[in-house]
Amino acid sequence: MPDAFLSTDVLIAGGGMAGLTLGCLLGGTGLSVLIAEPKTPPQTVAPGTRTVALFGGSINILKAAGIWDEIAQHSARMETMRIIDDTGSAPVTLSFDASEIGEECFGYNIPHHGLYPALLSRAKALKTVTLLTGSGVQDYQIENGHSLATLTNGQTIRAALIAGADGRHSRVREVAGLPCRLHDYGQRAMTAVIAHTKPHDHISTEFHRPGGPFALVPLPDDKDNHCSSVVWVEREIDAKSLLSLDPKDFERALQERTNDILGAIRLLQGPDSWPLQWSVARKLTAPRVAILAESAHTFTPLGAQGLNLSLRDVATLAETLVDAAKTGADIGSALVLGRYERRRRLDVLTRVGGVNAFNRLVSNDMAATRLMRRMGMKTLDHLPPLKRFAMQRGLISAPDEGRLAKGSML
Repeated sequence: MPDAFLSTDVLIAGGGMAGLTLGCLLGGTGLSVLIAEPKTPPQTVAPGTRTVALFGGSINILKAAGIWDEIAQHSARMETMRIIDDTGSAPVTLSFDASEIGEECFGYNIPHHGLYPALLSRAKALKTVTLLTGSGVQDYQIENGHSLATLTNGQTIRAALIAGADGRHSRVREVAGLPCRLHDYGQRAMTAVIAHTKPHDHISTEFHRPGGPFALVPLPDDKDNHCSSVVWVEREIDAKSLLSLDPKDFERALQERTNDILGAIRLLQGPDSWPLQWSVARKLTAPRVAILAESAHTFTPLGAQGLNLSLRDVATLAETLVDAAKTGADIGSALVLGRYERRRRLDVLTRVGGVNAFNRLVSNDMAATRLMRRMGMKTLDHLPPLKRFAMQRGLISAPDEGRLAKGSML
């Protein structure tokens, strides 16, 4: 093998949240890992508007990755998930309390600027993980039972498996020839961080309105303020109009949308924004390749399902590879990759399909649809067994969460 080649068991394309978590999980198991990230990470990550609401199984995955103790102090518990249909003459409210299913909380809201550096630091500390930044996967070919990947800097990597975690415009997915269905929602997500005069009491609130959901998610209080993150979805034309406002006018628009449930608000950071699309790959594997996270699926932030779904991909792939390695199997074989595909396919399809259908339902102001939606919320609120089932299956768990999400180690 030429000296210019680097060899590794797993080449991870993409050093974002998913790629780094996979590297951290695999790094302590004896498998060698190389993470190729096109961007060069900044020396320090400034506070921003993006946060991630992670449920119980995802928290267990971060614990297994070895970073939870570091980021717990920067996170806020979500003890109650409150949905408010704000489309009629009077709002209809449905609240899910974690205590109803014997839990302290559903999960935690975590700022990106706390989570990403912790993952990056952990990956760098693992001796079996090599992190290459400033260069991503450009192409690859299969040769003698391995993949030979060419990076954008011209370097060649020999690996038993390529894990494509390189985002919604995945180059690995493209080279692998994995078709992907794509649809533009015609909506834009806006994010911000606000201070407010009333405590959030660890309640995450999601308003459902014709333009899209508007969510207020708890953040840790600082020494002077109660704080929350905002995820605000509107039709593209309306979002652009809002984003053109000066900061004080945008703050007033935010205040109006909160229905004053948090008291007087003040804009601390933002807004930031991005257009919303949904996509789902028709297959998750190709010879010597597995794709995961946003390389495999994207959708609206409704219900905070995005990174939770991605972390289940990460955990399942890690479990599948480690189990195969323990038996001496070829971790990049069709047999091993088939296990990953089978374990993840149903969850991905049902979760993406369910969120898309729900988005159409809550972003629809037709009288019949509005009536059906509001009646459904009232019915669920008056049927405790059905409500508990919704919390246990719809909000938290998946058909096959795997050992890591359930708190068992690799």
